[in-house]
Amino acid sequence: MANEPHVKQVSVCACFPALKKVTLDREARYAEDPDSPAPHGPQSTVEVAVRSVGELNEVARSLKSGNTWVISEPAHVGGLADAPTPLEYLLSGMLGCFAAVFAFYAAKWDIKYDTFEASARAELDVRGHMMEDAPPSGFRTVTIDIDIGVSEQSDQDALNRVLEASMHGCPGISTLRDPVHLEANLNVR
Repeated sequence: MANEPHVKQVSVCACFPALKKVTLDREARYAEDPDSPAPHGPQSTVEVAVRSVGELNEVARSLKSGNTWVISEPAHVGGLADAPTPLEYLLSGMLGCFAAVFAFYAAKWDIKYDTFEASARAELDVRGHMMEDAPPSGFRTVTIDIDIGVSEQSDQDALNRVLEASMHGCPGISTLRDPVHLEANLNVR
């Protein structure tokens, strides 16, 4: 991938023994107390804030970790195009979540692979973000292509089982696939 940040590349499954232990420990805690808040239990939140900084750029911040990142709109809609777009972040967030869930299941079931790369393509009609009577502008379809690299003989059925469990269990995919209650509160100062 072009313009990748410098990240040390190792075999994905190198972390699987530790990941399997963490995953099984989490599973046991979650089964014991399904209503408990994270990190002990499964009830979690994601909280972010976004501040517009002009020219259709925003600075986003995680209210938990404090990490920040820039969001930009494409030039053809008036933005600077100097950072990923909001929808690129949405789609890459879903894929990043999916990659982790895929690894959780593979580690748990001792299914090894060396590399994981996924790409996603979303189709949408964007008229709704500027025209009141336009069709909804959400994603109509999302297609995910996954490439798994293996150095040993792979079990296609086992990898398909991981894929199916990941598609069902990934919070990022579930959020895009299933309707979610959404509300907005406007405060004018």
